[in-house]
Amino acid sequence: MQRPNLNRTPLSIATQRQTVRRTLLTSAFVASVLLGSTMAQAAAVALNIPAQSLASALNELGKQANLQILYSPDQVQGIKSRSVLGSLEPVKALESLLQGSGISYQLNGDTVILSAHQGQGLELGATNISGQGMGTSLTTEDTHSYTTGASNSSTKLPLSIRETPQTVTVITRQLMDDQAAQSIGDVLRNAPGISTQAYDSDRMEYSARGYAITNFQYDGVNTLYDGVFDEGATKVDMALYDRVDIVKGATGLLSGSGEPSATVNLIRKKPTREFKASVTASAGSWDNYRTEGDISGPLNDDGSVRGRFVGVYQDADSYRDHYSKKNDVFYGIIEADLTPDTLFTFGMDYQNIKPRGSSWTGNPYYFSDYTKTDFSRSFNPATDWSRRDVQIQSTFAALEHRFANDWKVKGTLTQQTNDHDTLLGSASGGKPNPVTGDGMFFYWGKWEGHRVQNTFDLNATGPFTLFGREHELVVGATSQSSRQTGATFDGSEYRKLNSSIFDWNGKYPQPDFPKNGKYETNQNQNSAYIAARFKPADDWSIILGSRVSDFQYNSTYTYYQQTSTFQDNKTTSKQHGKVTPYAGVVYDINDTYSVYGSYTSIYKPVTEQSSSGTTLAPTEGNSYEIGLKGEYFDGRLNASAAVFRTEQKNVPIQTGTDVNTNLGIYESLDGATTNGIELELAGELMPDWNLMAGYTYAKTRSEDGKRVYGYPLETTKPENVARVFTTYRLPGVMNKVTVGGGVNWQSPFYGKIYNDAKGDSDFIEQQSYALVNLMTRYEYNEHLTFNLNANNVFDKKYLSGLGNFNTTYYGEPRSLMLTSKYTF
Repeated sequence: MQRPNLNRTPLSIATQRQTVRRTLLTSAFVASVLLGSTMAQAAAVALNIPAQSLASALNELGKQANLQILYSPDQVQGIKSRSVLGSLEPVKALESLLQGSGISYQLNGDTVILSAHQGQGLELGATNISGQGMGTSLTTEDTHSYTTGASNSSTKLPLSIRETPQTVTVITRQLMDDQAAQSIGDVLRNAPGISTQAYDSDRMEYSARGYAITNFQYDGVNTLYDGVFDEGATKVDMALYDRVDIVKGATGLLSGSGEPSATVNLIRKKPTREFKASVTASAGSWDNYRTEGDISGPLNDDGSVRGRFVGVYQDADSYRDHYSKKNDVFYGIIEADLTPDTLFTFGMDYQNIKPRGSSWTGNPYYFSDYTKTDFSRSFNPATDWSRRDVQIQSTFAALEHRFANDWKVKGTLTQQTNDHDTLLGSASGGKPNPVTGDGMFFYWGKWEGHRVQNTFDLNATGPFTLFGREHELVVGATSQSSRQTGATFDGSEYRKLNSSIFDWNGKYPQPDFPKNGKYETNQNQNSAYIAARFKPADDWSIILGSRVSDFQYNSTYTYYQQTSTFQDNKTTSKQHGKVTPYAGVVYDINDTYSVYGSYTSIYKPVTEQSSSGTTLAPTEGNSYEIGLKGEYFDGRLNASAAVFRTEQKNVPIQTGTDVNTNLGIYESLDGATTNGIELELAGELMPDWNLMAGYTYAKTRSEDGKRVYGYPLETTKPENVARVFTTYRLPGVMNKVTVGGGVNWQSPFYGKIYNDAKGDSDFIEQQSYALVNLMTRYEYNEHLTFNLNANNVFDKKYLSGLGNFNTTYYGEPRSLMLTSKYTF
């Protein structure tokens, strides 16, 4: 059906009435014949409609529920609607939007005709028809919300937060803007249940439920995590993304392998059917300057082709001496409705990160007499030429078709290319004399690498009928391959610093790093998965699924010898037909509360080798979770409380280093168990008052009751993590002002530092600490806003990393960021 021309020449009142009546009757008749179903019998759909004008809200309902909604613009003019979030039947969603408006409706098939209670009908103005075309997936942009109506990040089924039998944290666009989150690191360190530990100036490790997060997705498509090399996974710029879904616990159904921590799914911004654009500029502490542009809208008259472009440039210094970073980001995406039921998407993004003064590890913990050092937070042991340059480029395409029976098939092809050029020099080794500062030496080296990942995913989702009830099914397959090549350079000489570390300023001649080898690593994972959501009764849902995967890994390191011969180190690992089951059940106690339980297995292929040179057995285990969820104010506020248990065996732990190859020697820990609880509350407490809050307790112990330390960060994870952030828009004459703030608190964590005098490790502690953050926003007018963010307001001094090669690393001191945004 073609969209009517809303800009036609005005007609007489009589002609207008006749035209409107004919349009309504004809549209209703055609819709009834073609669609052949009734709205009253429609199944619940996931909706995310923010509070806004009623006209805009009806338009969104039409798009998201695939309805024809006919009404007079004059009739809804000046009327505001409430927000509708969650999984609702379309008719109930419509009633919620119309509540208190004085407007009633009539149903005719999947067509809705609005009318006034007073019997005025639709006599004036043009007709607005909504719900045409595809490409209207749920987004959090412009909803001003801290929660979302639905997420398919846990099972690929579109479920509300309450319907998902796992803990799901959603970081919306509004929350990112309120916290001035510019990178995925900014997002994760403020997210409920996530803890952060630093390797050095450019590498961070993020953890959940006692384990490092290794699963990162983009629009639900898996990527391979490169661990401590971090060629981009934890450096992603957030200007490209609408929201971040964090599914807690093991997620083997969609990821296949990984740690039982969490999967982080970054959802890209999509083109809009209406033109919108914005320019954002920010200036912060330590000469941190950033400019961001975002433009989106239709590319043809009827909006069937839409595009969006985002560009970012950032140039920042740091609280660390002689450290700086430049960041270039570009993102473009096009959506095209090939037919009313077929959507094609193509896009590219590119990020170029250039730091200078990059440290390799942190500062020494001990002086030579084993008293504790006390370097300032601004001290940087790196040379001024030290760098970790990273370029990330992704190209993606998707084709999605919706059938008349509500089934949908989607194929996605993604290629991600990562390049890194690493040249490091950092005076971080040794223990300095407490008086003279002598005794330090360099960690330094040079590496280059190029990695190409290709991922193809094909899946089908839709309803099916069994025993007289309707259920949902998703079935799919994923093929993923990665090839990484690069060069190594001679970095075995740890040169002594010939001056006092107390006089260090980063100035040091750059040495020559001759090439001494090359490497190639290939990884492949092919999987097939299936999941079904059964509804044996209105208040019960059961999700059963499984994934079958093949894994293959091989790497070759070739080292050049002085005699011109070669030495090869090869590692190979294969696993075939590994099954990862998943089960979940949700029971609706009433309209507000649900109880749930879920189970999934854990599987992670490992490449670490024992002292005999054999590859260790894969890490395996089980993950269990039970909980209670609540959905308040029609889904505008979501709450969850969960108890979880994770059991693992064959966890690799490093026990030494091979002096010939300089590679780690590992052994398998027989068992490790994590028990914990997780609480979360997110959304709107009342109009203009948003809240994101969470508390997580996760205690991990080995079979003999000891703490479990990671590697290369030989630390434990904090057992208690609490996050809270809230904003409130002031009432009355002050309603242009929004104020807010939050607290990030975590309990102690522990690390190992080797003590030569003892011939063993010392166990050091970072005590519990809390960081207080504040924000305020001023809306000058409908186009221009100003945000001011202050982080670590009380300037807490703390260690964000410890135990990496016997060093420690300070967290960021107090900082300010002023952001202005102009919307066209």
